[in-house]
Amino acid sequence: MVEREYGNISERKFMGLLLYLFRPPLRISTVEWGRKFRTLTSNESTINVGTFDPLLNGVMEYVYECLDNVYIPTITAMKPARIGWTEIINTYRGKTIHAAPRTMLLGFPTTAAARTFGRGKWKAFLSNVTVLRDIVDAGISNNRKSIFDYTFPNGELRLRTLGSISNVKSDNIPYIEIEEPDDAKEDVGGQGDLLSNLLERQKMVPLTQRKLIYGGTPTNKDFSRVEKGIKSSNQLVYKAQCHACGELVTMDGSAFAFIAYDERPNREIDEIFGKYDPSTARFNCPYCKAEWSYEQKNKNLIAGKQFGFTDHTGTFSKGWHPKKPLVTDNFGFMFSELLSIFPASSFIELAKSQILAELDLARGKEGLMKSFYNNRRGEPYASGFSAMEIEEMIKLRSNYKEGIVPGPGLVLTMGIDVQRNRLAYTIIAWGRYGNCWLITWNEIFGNTMNWEDPVWAEMTKIALTEIKHIGGRTIPISAVSIDSGDGTTVELVYRWVNSMNEYSEFNGQVRATKGVRELRYSQNDIYAEPHDADIVTYKQERRTLAERMGVKLFMVGAHRAHDEVLRRLSLNKIPDCNQDRFYFCETRYGGFEEQILSCRKLVDTSGNSQKEVYKLISGKHKEAIDCCKLAFHAMIAISLREYTDQHWTNIEEYLFKDTKG
Repeated sequence: MVEREYGNISERKFMGLLLYLFRPPLRISTVEWGRKFRTLTSNESTINVGTFDPLLNGVMEYVYECLDNVYIPTITAMKPARIGWTEIINTYRGKTIHAAPRTMLLGFPTTAAARTFGRGKWKAFLSNVTVLRDIVDAGISNNRKSIFDYTFPNGELRLRTLGSISNVKSDNIPYIEIEEPDDAKEDVGGQGDLLSNLLERQKMVPLTQRKLIYGGTPTNKDFSRVEKGIKSSNQLVYKAQCHACGELVTMDGSAFAFIAYDERPNREIDEIFGKYDPSTARFNCPYCKAEWSYEQKNKNLIAGKQFGFTDHTGTFSKGWHPKKPLVTDNFGFMFSELLSIFPASSFIELAKSQILAELDLARGKEGLMKSFYNNRRGEPYASGFSAMEIEEMIKLRSNYKEGIVPGPGLVLTMGIDVQRNRLAYTIIAWGRYGNCWLITWNEIFGNTMNWEDPVWAEMTKIALTEIKHIGGRTIPISAVSIDSGDGTTVELVYRWVNSMNEYSEFNGQVRATKGVRELRYSQNDIYAEPHDADIVTYKQERRTLAERMGVKLFMVGAHRAHDEVLRRLSLNKIPDCNQDRFYFCETRYGGFEEQILSCRKLVDTSGNSQKEVYKLISGKHKEAIDCCKLAFHAMIAISLREYTDQHWTNIEEYLFKDTKG
């Protein structure tokens, strides 16, 4: 028999594909499909070469079941680097092409990432799955016109960059899979939130026919797309059962706090790990303190599979527990490397990574710590003092009344932030040893672009009003720093500064300021006397206006000021610290903690030098911390840091002496 060809397809293959089109639906789970059809060779995997076992890591069983569940449209995964996620998704994708073909879109952060996948992992995967080689067009042929598009009976697979999703916005795509969304540009395709846009692509697809798989390693806290996806999910964490006490231990990133290791004997110092010995690493149960070896940890993981919850589809979760069980349309898995069963994830290896990260952090380098959080703990990273959470800060409030200066507070300064529709301000009291207390945080609303608006007169009244001290007397505000950065109000700010400095109470201690580079990194000091070199960085008309109105413009090292405010606030977590603390109380106006923590410090370690920037969290306001930064600036301007013990004693004697006499 002479075998003819149809294009590049042989007659036998053509007939096979024709019969494949009319085959009955294949009912098979991803786990079953992987066991039956997948094998691993050295060109696809360096471990476990041979028959593929989807449940080699038993904690992943429920993950497979959720992928197969037609009533769970969205799966989100926040994961470390070594958890086996790639093999899970490869297997599910292969099963889908074989058993439930449809239009499929794989999104990558860059073209290079899509090309690497097509030529590498995907080519290797196809070569090892015989059942797919014959149905995916030309499979691994070198004659393909594109490595970004594949067809198969009743479906197609497109590899696309996330930025090009805008080109398919009119399509209804049943299957969308996203690789590492945090590595993409901030505003993908100029269309805002990525996850919301992807869901739009599927809104016309029936619930039981769509699947969105959204997974990757997180990067920066509050700016991670993966973290955002997890926040909108049911937030599933896995719990192992302690072999000693039977309690369930959550094995997410926070559990790394229970990895312990010893110091080296006889005060020995290792040239790499310092005083610590990672070979002693073990896990201590947070409930009974029992030690888990790495092998015991893996057994405890499997023991945890008997516990869980029954989801809305009637499926038992096999060790996974939701933090938000009422969410049923987005199942979010929060992985950490503690769920890995591979030797590279042993307690010793994890301890090595943590020790090295901590040593580097002590030297002022955050690159290894960020990598440790992202790639080991599976968590987004927040730098330094900006890592504090709002709930954590609220617990640090001091028990004193707002609007009354507590006993140790002796001198007042004020910071004012100018917005077009309001003036925000804080008043801070200063005392010995660099300690300070928030007295008031508030905002006055009005048209700040109109000098006749009552908002300016109201601010004048507030700045001139003395505040009651707990000792009985009242204290005036000694210095004010006000922001003049808004170009629409700069002239009015200068006018207000001049009018305030005419009052004898201030004696020239009201200053117009401008932040240097605002949230970007700079080495500028918080306070510096004006110099010509500072002034030339401004537009000509602003420089002329300041000179013409007789106003000195003071530059504020905004980055260092931000650091200083957060550093002092964080000292409240140290019980025995008695200097440089920034005490604060509950304010009537509210929102103080949220605005103080409205920016995260992001660390860029991609170059030769570490770069730090503060970035405003989407939807947040930062007037409160800007006001505090300016109040700190005013404190430095009047040289409070140089006050001697006698200076403070003189003020105390005045405030606490018998006012009746």
